[in-house]
Amino acid sequence: MKWGVQVVRGNTHNVGSTSVILQFASGRYLFNCGEGTQRLSFENKTRISKLTAIFLTRVDWDNMGGLPGMLLTLAETGSQNLVVCGGHNLTHAMAAMRHFILRSDMGVGVKELRDGDAAAAFSDENIRVTPVHIYPTGYTVSAHEQGADESDAAAIRRMLLERAFGVHKAPEPTDRKKREPPQPQQKKGYYGQECKEAAIEQVLQKFEQQDEDRTKKRSLSPGHSPKRSSDVFLPLATPTPCALCYIVEGPEVPGKFDSQAARDLGLKPGPQFAQLVRGQTITTADGQTIRPEQCVGPARPSSLVIIIDCPSPAYIDSLTTAHQFVPFLEGTKTAGPQKDQLMMIVHSLGPGVAQDARYKKWAAQFPAHVRHMVSAPEYVPDNNPFQRHLRIHAAMHAISPHTYILPQATDKAELPLHTFLDSKNLVAPKSMMMYDIEPEPKLDESMVTQLLTAEQMLAKVDDVTPPSPHPNDGDDLVVCPIGTGSSVPSTYRNVSSNIVSVKGFGGIVLDCGESTVSQLKRFLGFPRRNHANTRIQQSYTEFLKTLKLLYVSHMHADHHLGAIQLLHEWNQATQMMDPKPRLSVLAPARFWAWLEDFSGVQDLGLDRLDFISCSDIRLIDPTAKIPIKENQKYRTAVTKLKSDLGLVDILTCGVIHCPWAYGLSLTHYTGWKLVYSGDTRPCANLVTLGRAGDKPPTVLLHEATLPDYLHVDAVAKRHSTVSEAVAMALGMGAENLLLTHFSQRCLDLPRWTTANIEAVKVARYGYVASASTSVGSSVDDVEDSATELDVDDDDDIDASAGVDFGHVNDLETYGQDVAEQTDAPNAALNAVLGDLKIAS
Repeated sequence: MKWGVQVVRGNTHNVGSTSVILQFASGRYLFNCGEGTQRLSFENKTRISKLTAIFLTRVDWDNMGGLPGMLLTLAETGSQNLVVCGGHNLTHAMAAMRHFILRSDMGVGVKELRDGDAAAAFSDENIRVTPVHIYPTGYTVSAHEQGADESDAAAIRRMLLERAFGVHKAPEPTDRKKREPPQPQQKKGYYGQECKEAAIEQVLQKFEQQDEDRTKKRSLSPGHSPKRSSDVFLPLATPTPCALCYIVEGPEVPGKFDSQAARDLGLKPGPQFAQLVRGQTITTADGQTIRPEQCVGPARPSSLVIIIDCPSPAYIDSLTTAHQFVPFLEGTKTAGPQKDQLMMIVHSLGPGVAQDARYKKWAAQFPAHVRHMVSAPEYVPDNNPFQRHLRIHAAMHAISPHTYILPQATDKAELPLHTFLDSKNLVAPKSMMMYDIEPEPKLDESMVTQLLTAEQMLAKVDDVTPPSPHPNDGDDLVVCPIGTGSSVPSTYRNVSSNIVSVKGFGGIVLDCGESTVSQLKRFLGFPRRNHANTRIQQSYTEFLKTLKLLYVSHMHADHHLGAIQLLHEWNQATQMMDPKPRLSVLAPARFWAWLEDFSGVQDLGLDRLDFISCSDIRLIDPTAKIPIKENQKYRTAVTKLKSDLGLVDILTCGVIHCPWAYGLSLTHYTGWKLVYSGDTRPCANLVTLGRAGDKPPTVLLHEATLPDYLHVDAVAKRHSTVSEAVAMALGMGAENLLLTHFSQRCLDLPRWTTANIEAVKVARYGYVASASTSVGSSVDDVEDSATELDVDDDDDIDASAGVDFGHVNDLETYGQDVAEQTDAPNAALNAVLGDLKIAS
């Protein structure tokens, strides 16, 4: 049977986990699913729909941050009965996802491989997986971490898990029928309403009140029969530092069939040969009984693979003294035949482990024939795996270098491999690298592509003018889209995330989709500052230490799955500061419930977070230009937030997308105003928010999910088209419009028409563009007023430092009515792209 280990990605300074796939003809087994795993599978065209099981070496966001998004995508493909295996708290972590995942016919099974549990193993027709638990030095394993968990709390967790993902059913081994995708679940409540703004607004307020009430008093047990799983509190859990290593045993290798021996026994090639190969005894026509062992050689013991996760040097003593590994070591009294079966070790190592003398001494004791894959930040170059996006980004940088900042990357490792071990069987992981285990051990790099840096790409282009120096004092306001795609990540766009840098005050994150942290590390630089970024002159760590606000517009997964990693790393970066800073979190109430639940798995520093519910600073009176004063409960937190960022006002409003979806407005004492739409249809509330305080937005950051020709889809999915976003900017009198949240199926530049802009109509205002005459430009003045929509140099405000596909779209530059002005930029872009062709 042919099988092997394929690398998804290695452990670098940018990514804190190693992911590999064990591939068999009848199944695939993924080890670790950190943020960006799904996007990387799209980049490399790796099929994830055939996954049988996912194994986590640690139940933390480094190793499971890509799992929620992966599960949502697999559900859409019809995948069922996937198994997720991991250590203590895995069921708790999965049940916590009920706040934003409901796929009750997917049948996800969760298997906690707990320390001291005799049944803590996984096996099927292809592999048997045995976990090895390791802990940091000085940690004492508590009683509740030992053995199978049969407590009432565990029963509640399993109940909530089944409500979110359905009941797992083991597939029949002989069932080879094509699985039919599950029927879409019927949408109820808010989603069942016709998309009329007045009706939706009433339903939105109803849902808000219900959620606030439920957040204050949720059921403590399933016996209360709540209507929704979110209404049940997860029992409290405590984070554990346990890491799992895995010993993976493949299938036994059948003996070789001796066709000549079969002929000597009077058999002819055909069905009888096949029966003997399958291990069946046959009877010939003359009554002779022939057993398989007469024609088939002895079976060979199965091959083994070990996957090690050692997060830090603190785990080395526990790892190197684990009795499960002793039989594989040379020179030990208990060494047995298993050491000859071991073919490969995947070393997933945190910083400092690979150079620790204790670890190197232990690794050197494995047999000489074993292949060592060393996945550690010191040995894996921190390059950018998303080459298709990088190619276009580099081309845009060549045209507008101060707008499109080159991300940080390197193609060189910090140390050569020979400093780890003196062995010829060392290899550093590369995406798509394959190591065949059976039928013959062999390293295959035929699918590995060369990863170039942006600088290497640009070096191939003729006549690229180096950028002129940018003022070193920085900009007063920088609005930077980090991810501009909608729904799921793609090869060209990551999902929603934006950062705002307020000079002299600190940073803001507006929505935080999966892989936001990874994008930020490349954009700002980690562990060293990205000197190509002259707009935000901070490293990633420096940005974290001055971060003041995390805002989440709504609970769709593509807008908040990166928040756990961001909060975890913020907590780590700031916990030694004196005094310890606090961070404001502005989000729907449901988001705080999710954070509370997951904090039982991983420390997020919740005791230093000031949470403000979006509904408590929401613009209530639709006819007023200012909202009713915020709830007294949050007055202190809001006052602190305003002081932290120099704001004179911070408001939200309900928008038309899903329950608990909001827009945001920030007004600074220096005069600028930023409005962020989140996901929405054109709506009066957002126009009112933009006009509030008699100050039009300096920058409107608005979603433009779909092009005009997909207007019907935009209405159905409650998103905006490009022309609708432009109309909203005109309705508010916005000085700058920054479009984002583009559909992953639309790769062309945003286009609009005057007719489509004039047709946009919302409640209370009627035709938005016509209503704009009192506060800003009308559609008829688009071409004449284009200069008014640019920020003057004296304002020292930058709304264009886009790291992904963020375009500052003033109405003159990209409008379809003045398309002739886009010919030159497009021609320049195409010329650069022509020189940037790379292997794909």
